[in-house]
Amino acid sequence: MNDQMLSVLRPRPVDNPQLCMYLLHHAGGSHTIFRSWIPLFPPAWEIRLVVAPGRGKAAAHPAVRDLDLVNAALADHLAARHDDVPYALFGHSMGALAAFGAALRVQESGHRPPEWVGVSGHPGPFHSLTRSGPRLYQLAPDDLRGVLLAMGGLPERILRDDWIWERIQAVVRADLEAAESWRPRTPAVLDRPMSAFCGADDPVASTADTVNWAPHSTNFLGTRTFPGGHFYFAGEHTRLVAQLVTDVHIALGNESAEDPIPQM
Repeated sequence: MNDQMLSVLRPRPVDNPQLCMYLLHHAGGSHTIFRSWIPLFPPAWEIRLVVAPGRGKAAAHPAVRDLDLVNAALADHLAARHDDVPYALFGHSMGALAAFGAALRVQESGHRPPEWVGVSGHPGPFHSLTRSGPRLYQLAPDDLRGVLLAMGGLPERILRDDWIWERIQAVVRADLEAAESWRPRTPAVLDRPMSAFCGADDPVASTADTVNWAPHSTNFLGTRTFPGGHFYFAGEHTRLVAQLVTDVHIALGNESAEDPIPQM
Protein backbone atom coordinates (compact mmCIF):
# COMPACT_ATOMS: atom_id res chain seq x y z
CA MET A 1 0.00 0.00 0.00
CA ASN A 2 1.40 3.35 -1.04
CA ASP A 3 1.37 5.69 1.96
CA GLN A 4 0.93 8.64 -0.42
CA MET A 5 -2.86 8.19 -0.22
CA LEU A 6 -2.53 9.88 3.17
CA SER A 7 -1.17 13.33 3.87
CA VAL A 8 0.90 13.71 7.03
CA LEU A 9 1.53 17.33 7.98
CA ARG A 10 4.38 18.59 10.15
CA PRO A 11 3.20 21.99 11.40
CA ARG A 12 5.97 22.19 13.99
CA PRO A 13 9.11 20.40 12.75
CA VAL A 14 11.60 19.48 15.47
CA ASP A 15 15.21 18.43 14.93
CA ASN A 16 15.90 15.10 16.64
CA PRO A 17 12.52 14.98 18.42
CA GLN A 18 12.16 13.05 21.65
CA LEU A 19 8.90 11.69 20.29
CA CYS A 20 6.57 12.14 17.32
CA MET A 21 2.89 12.40 18.24
CA TYR A 22 0.46 11.53 15.46
CA LEU A 23 -3.08 12.92 15.70
CA LEU A 24 -5.88 11.31 13.66
CA HIS A 25 -9.19 13.05 13.06
CA HIS A 26 -12.80 11.85 13.10
CA ALA A 27 -15.09 10.82 10.23
CA GLY A 28 -15.98 13.77 8.04
CA GLY A 29 -13.42 15.93 9.80
CA SER A 30 -9.92 17.13 9.10
CA HIS A 31 -6.61 17.82 10.78
CA THR A 32 -7.63 21.40 11.56
CA ILE A 33 -9.45 20.23 14.68
CA PHE A 34 -6.02 19.63 16.26
CA ARG A 35 -4.19 22.82 15.27
CA SER A 36 -4.86 24.62 18.54
CA TRP A 37 -3.49 21.63 20.48
CA ILE A 38 0.01 21.90 19.07
CA PRO A 39 1.43 24.60 21.42
CA LEU A 40 0.29 22.55 24.43
CA PHE A 41 2.60 19.61 23.73
CA PRO A 42 6.22 19.53 24.97
CA PRO A 43 8.47 21.54 22.63
CA ALA A 44 10.76 18.54 22.14
CA TRP A 45 7.89 16.57 20.59
CA GLU A 46 7.09 16.82 16.90
CA ILE A 47 3.36 16.84 16.20
CA ARG A 48 2.18 15.18 13.01
CA LEU A 49 -1.35 15.59 11.69
CA VAL A 50 -2.76 12.76 9.60
CA VAL A 51 -5.18 13.79 6.85
CA ALA A 52 -7.46 11.02 5.56
CA PRO A 53 -8.08 10.67 1.80
CA GLY A 54 -10.61 12.95 0.14
CA ARG A 55 -9.80 16.27 1.80
CA GLY A 56 -7.08 18.88 2.19
CA LYS A 57 -3.73 17.85 0.77
CA ALA A 58 -5.06 14.29 0.39
CA ALA A 59 -7.94 15.48 -1.84
CA ALA A 60 -6.30 13.95 -4.91
CA HIS A 61 -7.20 10.54 -3.49
CA PRO A 62 -10.93 9.84 -3.17
CA ALA A 63 -12.32 9.10 0.26
CA VAL A 64 -12.26 5.35 0.92
CA ARG A 65 -14.94 3.08 2.35
CA ASP A 66 -12.47 0.46 3.55
CA LEU A 67 -10.57 1.53 6.66
CA ASP A 68 -8.01 -1.22 6.07
CA LEU A 69 -6.66 0.88 3.19
CA VAL A 70 -6.08 3.83 5.53
CA ASN A 71 -4.62 1.59 8.23
CA ALA A 72 -2.22 -0.03 5.78
CA ALA A 73 -1.11 3.31 4.36
CA LEU A 74 -0.44 4.73 7.82
CA ALA A 75 1.38 1.56 8.89
CA ASP A 76 3.62 1.84 5.82
CA HIS A 77 4.36 5.46 6.69
CA LEU A 78 5.25 4.58 10.29
CA ALA A 79 7.35 1.55 9.40
CA ALA A 80 9.40 3.57 6.92
CA ARG A 81 10.17 6.44 9.30
CA HIS A 82 10.38 5.23 12.87
CA ASP A 83 12.95 2.49 13.32
CA ASP A 84 15.00 4.92 15.44
CA VAL A 85 12.46 7.56 16.48
CA PRO A 86 9.84 6.84 19.16
CA TYR A 87 6.27 7.80 18.34
CA ALA A 88 2.74 7.69 19.72
CA LEU A 89 -0.72 7.73 18.17
CA PHE A 90 -3.94 9.44 19.25
CA GLY A 91 -7.15 9.17 17.27
CA HIS A 92 -10.71 10.32 17.82
CA SER A 93 -13.73 8.26 16.67
CA MET A 94 -12.77 6.99 13.18
CA GLY A 95 -9.25 8.12 14.01
CA ALA A 96 -9.23 5.82 17.05
CA LEU A 97 -9.86 2.80 14.83
CA ALA A 98 -7.21 3.95 12.34
CA ALA A 99 -4.63 4.46 15.10
CA PHE A 100 -5.36 1.03 16.57
CA GLY A 101 -5.50 -0.71 13.20
CA ALA A 102 -2.25 0.83 11.98
CA ALA A 103 -0.51 -0.02 15.27
CA LEU A 104 -1.60 -3.65 14.92
CA ARG A 105 -0.21 -3.77 11.39
CA VAL A 106 3.13 -2.30 12.45
CA GLN A 107 3.32 -4.78 15.32
CA GLU A 108 2.63 -7.68 12.96
CA SER A 109 5.27 -6.46 10.51
CA GLY A 110 8.04 -6.53 13.11
CA HIS A 111 8.83 -2.83 12.77
CA ARG A 112 9.04 -0.50 15.74
CA PRO A 113 5.55 -0.18 17.28
CA PRO A 114 4.21 3.00 18.90
CA GLU A 115 5.19 3.72 22.48
CA TRP A 116 1.54 4.42 23.28
CA VAL A 117 -1.86 4.54 21.59
CA GLY A 118 -4.76 6.77 22.66
CA VAL A 119 -8.27 5.90 21.47
CA SER A 120 -11.00 8.49 21.91
CA GLY A 121 -14.73 8.69 21.28
CA HIS A 122 -15.26 5.10 20.16
CA PRO A 123 -16.85 2.14 21.98
CA GLY A 124 -14.28 -0.41 20.81
CA PRO A 125 -13.05 -2.18 17.68
CA PHE A 126 -15.85 -4.75 17.66
CA HIS A 127 -18.60 -2.24 18.44
CA SER A 128 -20.50 0.19 16.22
CA LEU A 129 -21.30 3.83 16.85
CA THR A 130 -24.98 2.93 16.46
CA ARG A 131 -26.57 0.51 18.92
CA SER A 132 -29.63 -0.28 16.79
CA GLY A 133 -31.26 0.66 13.50
CA PRO A 134 -29.41 1.69 10.36
CA ARG A 135 -25.77 2.63 10.43
CA LEU A 136 -25.01 6.34 10.23
CA TYR A 137 -23.74 6.14 6.67
CA GLN A 138 -27.06 4.56 5.63
CA LEU A 139 -29.23 7.40 6.93
CA ALA A 140 -31.20 9.66 4.62
CA PRO A 141 -29.43 12.98 3.93
CA ASP A 142 -31.51 15.11 6.27
CA ASP A 143 -31.41 12.48 9.02
CA LEU A 144 -27.64 12.22 8.77
CA ARG A 145 -27.28 15.96 8.86
CA GLY A 146 -29.43 16.09 11.99
CA VAL A 147 -27.33 13.46 13.75
CA LEU A 148 -24.12 15.29 12.89
CA LEU A 149 -25.55 18.56 14.16
CA ALA A 150 -26.42 16.92 17.46
CA MET A 151 -23.00 15.29 17.84
CA GLY A 152 -20.94 18.34 16.90
CA GLY A 153 -17.56 18.11 15.22
CA LEU A 154 -18.63 19.77 11.98
CA PRO A 155 -19.45 23.49 12.13
CA GLU A 156 -23.18 24.19 12.21
CA ARG A 157 -22.84 26.79 9.45
CA ILE A 158 -21.47 24.08 7.14
CA LEU A 159 -24.13 21.51 7.95
CA ARG A 160 -26.93 24.05 7.47
CA ASP A 161 -25.60 25.24 4.12
CA ASP A 162 -27.21 23.06 1.44
CA TRP A 163 -24.58 23.95 -1.17
CA ILE A 164 -21.66 22.95 1.08
CA TRP A 165 -23.43 19.88 2.44
CA GLU A 166 -23.95 18.47 -1.06
CA ARG A 167 -20.22 18.76 -1.67
CA ILE A 168 -19.01 17.15 1.55
CA GLN A 169 -21.72 14.53 2.06
CA ALA A 170 -19.93 11.89 -0.03
CA VAL A 171 -16.75 12.20 2.05
CA VAL A 172 -18.72 12.09 5.31
CA ARG A 173 -20.59 8.95 4.22
CA ALA A 174 -17.43 7.23 2.99
CA ASP A 175 -15.66 7.92 6.29
CA LEU A 176 -18.62 6.69 8.32
CA GLU A 177 -18.92 3.53 6.23
CA ALA A 178 -15.21 2.87 6.66
CA ALA A 179 -15.44 3.33 10.43
CA GLU A 180 -18.70 1.45 10.96
CA SER A 181 -17.78 -1.51 8.73
CA TRP A 182 -14.23 -2.15 9.89
CA ARG A 183 -13.39 -4.98 12.25
CA PRO A 184 -9.83 -6.07 13.06
CA ARG A 185 -8.55 -9.53 12.44
CA THR A 186 -8.49 -11.60 15.61
CA PRO A 187 -6.66 -11.78 17.89
CA ALA A 188 -6.55 -7.99 18.03
CA VAL A 189 -4.28 -7.34 20.99
CA LEU A 190 -1.69 -4.59 20.96
CA ASP A 191 1.39 -5.36 23.00
CA ARG A 192 1.80 -1.69 23.90
CA PRO A 193 0.29 0.70 26.48
CA MET A 194 -3.08 2.11 25.51
CA SER A 195 -5.53 4.61 27.06
CA ALA A 196 -9.16 5.31 26.20
CA PHE A 197 -10.78 8.76 26.32
CA CYS A 198 -14.42 9.83 26.27
CA GLY A 199 -16.96 12.46 27.19
CA ALA A 200 -19.18 11.72 30.17
CA ASP A 201 -22.29 12.47 28.13
CA ASP A 202 -21.23 10.89 24.84
CA PRO A 203 -24.24 8.91 23.55
CA VAL A 204 -22.09 6.58 21.43
CA ALA A 205 -18.94 6.11 23.54
CA SER A 206 -19.50 6.57 27.26
CA THR A 207 -17.15 5.48 30.03
CA ALA A 208 -18.99 2.16 30.22
CA ASP A 209 -18.52 1.68 26.47
CA THR A 210 -14.86 2.58 26.21
CA VAL A 211 -13.80 -0.11 28.68
CA ASN A 212 -14.38 -2.42 25.69
CA TRP A 213 -10.88 -1.36 24.64
CA ALA A 214 -9.26 -2.92 27.72
CA PRO A 215 -8.87 -6.48 26.33
CA HIS A 216 -7.14 -5.11 23.24
CA SER A 217 -3.95 -4.03 25.00
CA THR A 218 -1.57 -5.94 27.24
CA ASN A 219 -1.10 -2.71 29.21
CA PHE A 220 -4.39 -0.81 29.31
CA LEU A 221 -3.85 2.36 31.33
CA GLY A 222 -7.56 3.02 31.84
CA THR A 223 -10.40 5.19 30.59
CA ARG A 224 -10.05 8.96 30.96
CA THR A 225 -13.45 10.65 31.19
CA PHE A 226 -14.00 14.37 30.61
CA PRO A 227 -17.10 16.56 30.82
CA GLY A 228 -19.00 16.81 27.55
CA GLY A 229 -20.36 14.78 24.68
CA HIS A 230 -18.81 13.10 21.65
CA PHE A 231 -16.59 16.11 21.00
CA TYR A 232 -15.86 16.68 24.67
CA PHE A 233 -12.67 18.58 23.84
CA ALA A 234 -14.41 21.24 21.74
CA GLY A 235 -13.55 24.63 23.18
CA GLU A 236 -11.37 23.31 26.02
CA HIS A 237 -8.64 20.81 25.35
CA THR A 238 -5.89 21.86 27.77
CA ARG A 239 -6.69 19.14 30.29
CA LEU A 240 -6.98 16.52 27.58
CA VAL A 241 -3.59 17.32 26.07
CA ALA A 242 -2.06 17.33 29.57
CA GLN A 243 -3.50 13.85 30.10
CA LEU A 244 -2.13 12.64 26.78
CA VAL A 245 1.33 13.85 27.75
CA THR A 246 1.02 12.22 31.17
CA ASP A 247 -0.02 8.89 29.70
CA VAL A 248 2.84 8.93 27.21
CA HIS A 249 5.27 9.55 30.07
CA ILE A 250 3.73 6.63 31.97
CA ALA A 251 4.09 4.43 28.89
CA LEU A 252 7.73 5.45 28.55
CA GLY A 253 8.37 4.65 32.20
CA ASN A 254 9.20 8.25 33.03
CA GLU A 255 9.14 8.27 36.82
CA SER A 256 9.03 12.07 36.90
CA ALA A 257 5.67 12.21 35.13
CA GLU A 258 2.84 13.72 37.10
CA ASP A 259 -0.08 11.60 38.22
CA PRO A 260 -2.94 11.39 35.71
CA ILE A 261 -5.39 14.26 35.95
CA PRO A 262 -8.28 13.38 38.28
CA GLN A 263 -11.38 12.30 36.38
CA MET A 264 -14.61 14.22 36.58
